This record gives sequence, structure tokens and C-alpha cells, in this order.
Amino acid sequence: MQQGTTTVNHTVKAILFDMDGTLIDSSPAVTAAWQLLKDTGYDFLDLPHILASAHGYRTVDALRKWCRINDEELLQKEVVRFENAILSNAQAKAGSGGGIIALPGVKQLLDDIEGPNKAEQGEGWAVCTSSTHYYASRALPAAGLRIPQVFVTAESVSQGKPAPDPYLLGAERKNVSPLDCVVVEDAPTGIRSGKASGAVVLATCTSHTREALEKENPDFLVTDLSHVKATRNPDGTVTLAISQPEDRRQDVAPSPEDTPLTTPVISRMPSAVDLKKLQSGLATPREPGTEIDDYGARGIKAMSGF
Repeated sequence: MQQGTTTVNHTVKAILFDMDGTLIDSSPAVTAAWQLLKDTGYDFLDLPHILASAHGYRTVDALRKWCRINDEELLQKEVVRFENAILSNAQAKAGSGGGIIALPGVKQLLDDIEGPNKAEQGEGWAVCTSSTHYYASRALPAAGLRIPQVFVTAESVSQGKPAPDPYLLGAERKNVSPLDCVVVEDAPTGIRSGKASGAVVLATCTSHTREALEKENPDFLVTDLSHVKATRNPDGTVTLAISQPEDRRQDVAPSPEDTPLTTPVISRMPSAVDLKKLQSGLATPREPGTEIDDYGARGIKAMSGF
């Protein structure tokens, strides 16, 4: 029996998108780039494990972790080599359908978010990616998408995903609270980043299985962005109509016990809470498994202005 769907409307001031795997698909070229590294000095790489685990990390963090590169000068050179390999492989594969392409529903959704009065209301969306500016500024046009005015890349932050920094900065540059944003992600690492920022998180099953993403408890979960429609409102806000399986919970404020332990629960509290009390509670001893780390502290700062 086919499962039914239900549509949930959610209104926000800005939508913050991840890039690779969310807006665009470059997976054949990325796989080829990892294979290049394995063939040229890193034969110990476990490619199946890396391809299942590395998505969402900044390139510099992924190469440091899996290629075991400790020399910073070498690391930066390998980042450039890796990302150039993605771009060159994508260009070579473009004619056979293996290039960088926009994922289903993306172009229409971005057009609808901007609406007919973009000049007066602004774009309404931003990109917060783990890729470098060099790569991301070439990958989006290769997929037929333009670069938004707010464009957070790997170099923009000192800590990449799963830290909340990319989405906190994206919200700041959009001049809105992260509590008034939806983060759109396709990877567990990115979902944790979005939730740690305090934003509502919409996940897409474009890179990982639904079961893997459900473990991160995103607020919304869709097959791809063709299941999301947008309306730009006269006040500049955007209402998203999100179609997902009807048996998914429909609230967008998970309680602390439902929040993955890898995500600071304090940044997911409702905006009406006493933030000063929460901040003072950072030093309060807690039971094992419920500690609030620095991610939560940065989420509080973003919400409270402390």
C-alpha cells in the first residue's frame, strides 16, 4: 500500500541552502577526484567508507582526516588539486550526463523564493557550503544556477559543519535570526550544523538514505526539492509548502530527549525561553550524555546578542 503524504506550511525570513547534494549533484566527479587521490599517493584510502562518510565536511577537513595530512602547506595544495579534479572530471563527463547538474525542483524553487519583487525584497535565500569559494563559484554556474548575494564558503568560517558557524554566519549576513530561517541539507553533518544554529532543518534524500537522515531527526524530510513549493509574501517572508510522508511528526521544535546527542539541545529551545538563565546554565553539571558544548554557546549568543 502506497504511503500517503501531507503538506505542511512553514513561513520564514530566509532559506539557507547547502550546495553539493542539496542544490547540485556532482557525485560522479567527486568519486573520480577521490580515486585520483588514492591512485597518487594515498593508496590506503577506503573509498566506500569515505564516500559514505565525508559528505558535508569542508574539503580541507576531509583531506586532513582521511588523507592524514598534517602539513598545512601540503594540505592547501591537495585541496586545490582535489577540487580542480572535480571540476575537470565534471567538464569531461558533462556530455554523458556525469557533469555537475541541478537537482530536481531546485531551479523552480529558487525562482519562487525570490518572487516577482526581488529587487525590492531581496533574494530570500543564501548558500552555506563546505566547499571553497573557488570550487563553489564554478560549480553553481556549471549547473545553471547563479551565485547568491550571501555566499558562505569554507573560507568564511573557522569551524565547518557540524559546527553551526556556516549557518550562523549565513543568518547574520541575511540580517535575520537563525530562529527565523530554514536550513536545507542532505547530509547528517549538515543537519547537525543546522540544528545547532537554532534553525528549522529541512532534509532531502538526495545523497543519503531516508533511514540515515531520520536518525538526525530533521524537522522536515522530503525525497527532493520538487516536493517543496515556495510563495514570497508581501512582507518579504517566504512560505514553504512541504510535502512529506503523513506519518512524520509535524512539529518543528523537538524536545531535548528527541534531539541527537551530537547536537546541542540548547540552541533548539523556543525563542521565548529565558536566555540569560540558559546561558548561566552552561556551567551547571549535567548527567553524562547531556552536556552542552561550545556549539550551544554560540547558538545562544546568536539568539540573544550576548
